[in-house]
Amino acid sequence: MREVLLRLEELLFLADPGIRVESVQDDGEVIRVGVRCRTAGALCPGCASWSGRVHGSYLRFPADLPVAGRRVVLRLRVRRFTCEDVSCGRRTFVEQVAGMTRRYSQRTERTRSVLAEVGLALAGRAGARLADVFGARISRNTVLRLVDALPEPQPQVAAGGRRRRVRDAKGPCLRDCAGRRRDSQAD
Repeated sequence: MREVLLRLEELLFLADPGIRVESVQDDGEVIRVGVRCRTAGALCPGCASWSGRVHGSYLRFPADLPVAGRRVVLRLRVRRFTCEDVSCGRRTFVEQVAGMTRRYSQRTERTRSVLAEVGLALAGRAGARLADVFGARISRNTVLRLVDALPEPQPQVAAGGRRRRVRDAKGPCLRDCAGRRRDSQAD
């Protein structure tokens, strides 16, 4: 059985060697994977000092990417640490598994990014229907919230700062390749 769990670690969490798979349960419609962090401590987000003093632990249940149309839910045991720096405003903090979870999130980061891409391609209702087909239940409003949370793309500036003439609602004007308006009277 331990060999199967080791293989699952390699398949599911290839990018993060700090994750250990402890158990797997198949409940028919949902696959539950028991996961724990292997690190000895964590960095305090308030003062960035290392702490290995465990205050307590609790379970989180983030949804991961579906497998063969079946939902995957992680049973993630996270620890709460005590910050040992007396000048820090935080007394305790919870470890975040880098690249996997974020504060208050109900989904893993890879699930979040896949659903955001679906939202970019199809928007609300259609994106929610497609996500339901591959096993991720999500509302149309959540799809749109995930798209809104994406960072704004940075405009591409062509070499040499070329300009092009564009006709818009205010009449002809010049725009540089970054999209900034330049009045034709100013040139």
